Amino acid sequence: MQPRFLFFLLRHLQPYRCDLARQIPPIKLSWGCVRWSFLVGFWMGIGVPWESAPASERDSWVEDNPALVLTPSRLPQRLDESPSSVTVIDRVMIVASGARRLAEVLRLVPGFQVGYKYNNQPTVAYHGLSDEFARRVLVLVNGQRIFQYSAGAVDWNNFPVPLRDIDRIEVIRGPNAAAYGSNALTAVINIQTGSAAEYAGLSAQVGGGTNATADGFVRWGGKTGIFDYAVSVTTQGEGGYPHTRDDRRNHTVLFKADAPLAYGELQLMAGYARGDYQAQNLNPAYPGTFERDFTDTNSFQSLQWRHAFTPDDELLFSLAHDRVHHGDPGFSSAAVIPGTVLNIDFQFEEDRREVQLQYTRRLSQKWRAVAGLGYYRDAYRSLYYLNTDRDAVAGVTQAFGHGEYRPWKNVVLNAGAMLERAPLSDEWLWLPRMSAHWHVNDRHTLRWVYSTGSRQPSVYENQGQAIVKSLNTPLTLFRVYATGIDRGGLSPEQNRSFELGYFWEPSPAVNLDLRVFNERLDDYIVAYDRPETRYKTVLPGNRVVDFRNEGPIDVRGFEAQFNWKNNRGLRLFGGYSWLEAETDDAVLKKDFAQGLPRHSGSLLLDQTFDDGWEAGLAYKYQGAMRWYREAPITRYHQLTGRVAKRFHWEKTAAVAELIGGNLVESVSDYLPQRAWDRGLYFRFSVDY
Repeated sequence: MQPRFLFFLLRHLQPYRCDLARQIPPIKLSWGCVRWSFLVGFWMGIGVPWESAPASERDSWVEDNPALVLTPSRLPQRLDESPSSVTVIDRVMIVASGARRLAEVLRLVPGFQVGYKYNNQPTVAYHGLSDEFARRVLVLVNGQRIFQYSAGAVDWNNFPVPLRDIDRIEVIRGPNAAAYGSNALTAVINIQTGSAAEYAGLSAQVGGGTNATADGFVRWGGKTGIFDYAVSVTTQGEGGYPHTRDDRRNHTVLFKADAPLAYGELQLMAGYARGDYQAQNLNPAYPGTFERDFTDTNSFQSLQWRHAFTPDDELLFSLAHDRVHHGDPGFSSAAVIPGTVLNIDFQFEEDRREVQLQYTRRLSQKWRAVAGLGYYRDAYRSLYYLNTDRDAVAGVTQAFGHGEYRPWKNVVLNAGAMLERAPLSDEWLWLPRMSAHWHVNDRHTLRWVYSTGSRQPSVYENQGQAIVKSLNTPLTLFRVYATGIDRGGLSPEQNRSFELGYFWEPSPAVNLDLRVFNERLDDYIVAYDRPETRYKTVLPGNRVVDFRNEGPIDVRGFEAQFNWKNNRGLRLFGGYSWLEAETDDAVLKKDFAQGLPRHSGSLLLDQTFDDGWEAGLAYKYQGAMRWYREAPITRYHQLTGRVAKRFHWEKTAAVAELIGGNLVESVSDYLPQRAWDRGLYFRFSVDY
């Protein structure tokens, strides 16, 4: 049943919503307001007492009690007191899903869409409204942002953390710029690995199946001096869509090390990923297939130093760096202009450096808070996409604070905000969030949430100049010419969200989360064709692609999430999403209003038996939709089955698994003419 009575309530409150939005949306602030806001945030982090276990123990809290989450506010909180709706995917669910890729695991999350334009180009979006790059979801690894600022995208295939090293994924369903700033426009995915000490010993896995699938994994953990360490090596690949040249093979190396120091503790992590891909040109403007091979590399390094001055306060300092090299050399064609050989080179490089300081404190039974400062610098270089071999550099400065106040035993209030300096101007954005939770009793909780999101325009959207050069004549043709920088920069996309929610937890093994929400997205960045009078172009009519802000667009919906496990080895997880988009903007109505499925749902069922056998099903239903400017796809049912047998020999544990994919039907999740067929996959794991 569609929850129209709740949407009626939200619409009835629309005048009040507009008044509130005028007071606390993401807005540009004067320097005086910035100083005042920072003092408030600093006071929240240092002078405000808070209640909970010692800060130095917070990691173990989340590990020991999966009902606690860390991502929404940077403070450990119970699920029924979180200021954001959260989906927690633990290691058991990852294994039970039968997934080989990280993107596949996220099909379980209500409201998420996963699609493959090519086998080597998966994308993950929340509430649709996206193309193959899905720029509006922020991805973190242990709190470090992992995405390409140039396009705002994530290379899901070449992700520098092996799936087997992921212990937990916390997914925030809704905007969360108050805690993480830009790119947390619609959702945040925080991928968490275990500590190096947890990975002591040898772990290995091999797998293979239909469509030339072949995987391998090995990890060794030990101790040297004061350092616990673990090194993982992964190789993974398979054939792509039938009749499409898009096979892929990825190799990943991940290093982790932890050490106690005289003052605090140190955590180091470094990852490297290499993707070897096949590609072909399918653009009818350039006759021919132009088959080619290319290599992408992704790498990151991070350092975290954590020190608890007392059991009541803690300081966290982190440094991070990540680098991307897209090595697609493109192709050349002499079939477009007689006597002219045109060359398209898709290569680019990107580099990000980040530093962050965070402080937490508690002094009483009613207050707790966190505050911090951060800065990251992005440098992007591409002759093809920017028409220059110079770096395009953008620096983002952030100041954030969040406080939790418990005025009464059954009421919890959350308030926080991010101050962010936009990289395209000298002004600041104010990105607030507030929530109220009322525990009706020990089992039932009601919540109200107002939150904001923001996405800075990418370098490509703001100043991109995609060019096609001639190899035998002095000719340059433009395909994209962005004029945002000439107009003072595109405005950041903004999201203002209101949510009413209900959380039911009759026991620690069962919980139900319901939410109804209304999100208003303003200044949505869209691509459009315009005539170009200064330069020659490759598009008919001497036109180029440009970018501009459009909007607003309203997205409203209802989501349900159920999680249950019993002492007989049964695990049941289910999610449902109903979505609707509405806009008066002609461009958004044409290109985006159909970009989200009306209905979608997921179900994970896993049963462990006493004799070591295990069986499970992972099901995904998605209604009809269309990705941005692509042909529409029909609804589909995706079913994965898994049967496993566990073995034990003294200190050695092993698992043999048989997994069947797309058991109901072939699945087209991005383009109607490309489908994934049924397949079988076998893998064997051993831990010593």
